[in-house]
Amino acid sequence: MLKLPFRRNKVGFVIKEASNPIPSSLQFFQTTKTLLAVSWLNTLANSLSNIFVNIFLFKVTEQFGIVVLFNLMMYIAWLPAFVAAGWLGKRTSKRNGLIIGNSFQFVFYLCILLLGEQAGDHVVLLGLLFGVGSGFYWLSINVMSVDYTTNSNRDWFNGVNGMVNSISQMLGPFLAGLFIVNFERLSGYYIIFGCSFVIFFFTILLSLQFPREDGEKKFYWREMLAVHGNREWRALTYAFMANAFRGGVLSFVILVWVFMVTKDESALGAFSLLSTGLTFLMYYMVGKYGKGKRRLKYMLIGNVFLSIALLGLVFEVSWTTLLIYGVLSGICMPLFELPFHTIALNNISDHDQKGKLRMELVVAREAALSIGRISSVLMLYAIYNIDGHSQIYIQGFIILVVLIGLLPHLFLRSVSRGITQ
Repeated sequence: MLKLPFRRNKVGFVIKEASNPIPSSLQFFQTTKTLLAVSWLNTLANSLSNIFVNIFLFKVTEQFGIVVLFNLMMYIAWLPAFVAAGWLGKRTSKRNGLIIGNSFQFVFYLCILLLGEQAGDHVVLLGLLFGVGSGFYWLSINVMSVDYTTNSNRDWFNGVNGMVNSISQMLGPFLAGLFIVNFERLSGYYIIFGCSFVIFFFTILLSLQFPREDGEKKFYWREMLAVHGNREWRALTYAFMANAFRGGVLSFVILVWVFMVTKDESALGAFSLLSTGLTFLMYYMVGKYGKGKRRLKYMLIGNVFLSIALLGLVFEVSWTTLLIYGVLSGICMPLFELPFHTIALNNISDHDQKGKLRMELVVAREAALSIGRISSVLMLYAIYNIDGHSQIYIQGFIILVVLIGLLPHLFLRSVSRGITQ
């Protein structure tokens, strides 16, 4: 029977802190190793296929609005699934969210394979399936990332996790793109989706390896809402919303634009390889040096240059402007995202009443993120459904995304917790 270094309290299992939280030999606790493995496999499966699901839907429908609708439905389903995962995690065990989340994504890829070219007619169902799976998965992975790290080693843990996932995000689309172009019509897509289908089967098996925990048996709804009365948490919530407004559309729009310009899956894979390769290097640098008071400085530098790259797309969406954005975003995104993520986790840890409200605070954060994502993607969907919509609407939307993406710095001025920890 697997023996794990836990002590039990009324909240559940809590990892004992090692005297050296960042061991040079990288000997993770067994559960942390499993957590990283699940995170990596999930990222690998989606890195192979997620980009090309959007491209697949665009190719079979020739409508960019369908791609936007798929992502909109995914985000709409994400939030209630996230809340349900939080409630279930308190009633039973947090590992159940991982199992359910990976299972829904497993079914999603099965449906893509079965529907084939008819997938565009069922985009709402597909978006809901993937959204539910993502909601359950990310609730569990976020809570367990707090459970199995401390303020002293969280930058390190997030840096390692970010680098490992960046490798998958770097190689997955590149290899998938090279593979797809060597097959006629859509055959390459089906093989890649089949690979993701198989990988998710193994993530389900790994999720079953986590220890069963005794649930708290109560989800503190009132306390979750009351935390917004805290000025610092409220400011952090606004920062979440602003950042997600930008991230919600950038997560898929840029890559679809690259394909629309190049008409080549291998070029799209190469673009992703370049951008995520830079991200991989920057995750290491920021994880090592971007601690304490440097966090806000790095965040500001990253956000300003990312905004400049986005503004280039206002004038022209071409291979050149997209390539410039890909390079700058690869460098600048980790400068902003990793410190911001660590600040968020530190604040959750500080406000969670020694673990009592940890699940609730993660749900509260996701609610803010979902509001930001849904707002931006819904706005983009409305633009593409305007009869005879002109380029000026898209240009205005990009400018709005840039402006709102700069707001987190304004809100974080009111946050002192987690900045220097």
